[in-house]
Amino acid sequence: MLPPRRTTINKNGSKMNIYQSFAHSVTGISHTKQGKACQDAIFKHYSENLAIAVVADGHGDDNCFRSDRGAKFAAECAARGLKSFAAYINDSQENPQAALRERLIEQGIIPAWYGLVAQDFAKFPLTAQDIQNTGEKYRRQYMAGENLHHAYGTTLIAAAITKDFWFAIHIGDGRLSALYPDGSFDQPVPWDEKCFLNVTTSICDPDAAERARCYFSFHREKPPPAAVFLCTDGIDDNYPVEGNEKHLYKLYRAVALTFAEDGFEKTCDQLEKLAGRFANEGKGDDTSIAGFVDMQAVKKAAEIWQKEVAAEEQAAQAATQVAAPAAAGAETQAAAQAAAQAEAQAAIEAYGKTAKPEAAPPEKPAPDKPEEQAGGSKPGLIAKVFGGILALFKSGK
Repeated sequence: MLPPRRTTINKNGSKMNIYQSFAHSVTGISHTKQGKACQDAIFKHYSENLAIAVVADGHGDDNCFRSDRGAKFAAECAARGLKSFAAYINDSQENPQAALRERLIEQGIIPAWYGLVAQDFAKFPLTAQDIQNTGEKYRRQYMAGENLHHAYGTTLIAAAITKDFWFAIHIGDGRLSALYPDGSFDQPVPWDEKCFLNVTTSICDPDAAERARCYFSFHREKPPPAAVFLCTDGIDDNYPVEGNEKHLYKLYRAVALTFAEDGFEKTCDQLEKLAGRFANEGKGDDTSIAGFVDMQAVKKAAEIWQKEVAAEEQAAQAATQVAAPAAAGAETQAAAQAAAQAEAQAAIEAYGKTAKPEAAPPEKPAPDKPEEQAGGSKPGLIAKVFGGILALFKSGK
């Protein structure tokens, strides 16, 4: 059964939006070493009527040498477009999903982005340095004044929520995930099958408007989320392709529980540090995370998530106990082999022969323990999340 929905009322009697937004971005170590600017861009906004979160990930390759600007333009256009669309939509809208695609994407964000790109190229014409590392195909096109927008290529994820509905759009890779007051999780925007590993679709593609995915939901039809998370691939690429959604659920569940336990401001501080760990010790890509959260809703759902975590920990302990006898058997066998080798060595030495046993390999140092504890002895967000990431890396998955 869903917990009752909390509604905040203005002095004039109208309902208020109860979501708070967050957004954090850190330059990846792979770009820092190359002296490249961060290719990600973020935006957040929340007021009594609306909460917005946006992330954009510029492609960053040599053919997209202005993608950091392209990402900023995409985030700017999305922010304006989401505000405008939220003001436009109302309860009488018959097909809001179609309106979302037509009005926000096809007639709004994409043409606005192309306009900013054209203005930027007019202000900063192409130079020889710009194209010195581009592929031959793009170099010819750029020098001919063709396909210039490709140099600004970027992905885009944007979401907004009001007191009556919420909606989201997605172009390219990265992930948008939602947690609900009943403890459930989904990724409501359909995935683009053309996005796989390091291949992504882009706002600069000629079919970007057609390939863009979107989602719209009235709260009266489906309970609104407790929290929505947007991330660039600097986060989700740290997890295996197989089971990626499951890993992201555990990540965001940990974040939501931290919101419930530590409050909004402290959790945002930890999120920024966590993004830094992904950027510098994970895959090393530029890393951005943004979203919005209903603090009351995550506190109500916390008990559900805490029970899940406890059950998972019990299952893990049980699995360890099952594996322990097999490990003990292996240790017994190894001890027997060592004893046999010792007897053989003793026999050799008894006959006056010398044979030094092989030196044991040096012991590997113990892995570093996860850092940062938040809230006394309770593991902080970074310890809970990044310790799991390091374990995945070491397992080779």
